[in-house]
Formats: sequence, structure tokens, C-alpha cells
Amino acid sequence: MFNPSDILYIILAFCALWITAFVCWLIWQVARIIKNVNNVMREARETMGKIEGALNAIRQKFETVSGTAAVFAEGIKKIVDYAIDRRGEKKEEEMEGSKEEVVKEEKEDGKKKGKGKK
Repeated sequence: MFNPSDILYIILAFCALWITAFVCWLIWQVARIIKNVNNVMREARETMGKIEGALNAIRQKFETVSGTAAVFAEGIKKIVDYAIDRRGEKKEEEMEGSKEEVVKEEKEDGKKKGKGKK
């Protein structure tokens, strides 16, 4: 029937088949892992691109707002300066009015004293 060397060759062939199947399975698994890593990297690049686009949009909005804010702040500054000037003018007018009243009172007091002496 089978001599011992024939049985050895059959067993070696069977082992070679299993080793080949294992190596093929291992290569398949490595290829799937590499494919998954590639997909993750592509998604990461897309996400980073979206984040970069969003940050650029936000930066542009801040630049626009900062330009508008500068104009707005300049307008507020002019309004405040105008209000301060108006307030100062009103105080000067009040002080001049007070001085005129004091001068009128002094004149009236002087006239009353002058009439009383005659």
C-alpha cells in the first residue's frame, strides 16, 4: 500500500497547503489594515480641509468685523468728543452768565449805596 516515504510526502504537502493558506490569509489581513488606514487618512485630510476652510472663513469675518469695528469706534469717539465739547461750551456759557449776574448785582449794589449817601 503506502510506504513510509509516501506518507511523509503526503503530510509535507498537507503542511505546505496549510502554510500557504495561512500566509495568504495574513497578506489579506495586512492589505485590509492598510486599506482602512488609507481610508482613515483620506477622511482626516477631508476633515482637516473643512476645518481649515472654516478657520479661514472665521478669520475673514474677524478681519471684516475688526475693520467695521474700527470705523464704529472712530464714530463713537467723535460723538463723545462732540458731547464733551458741547458740555464744555454750556459750562462756559453758564460761567459767563454767572459773571454777568455778579457784575449786575455789584452795579445795583453800587447804585443803591450811592443813592443812600446823597
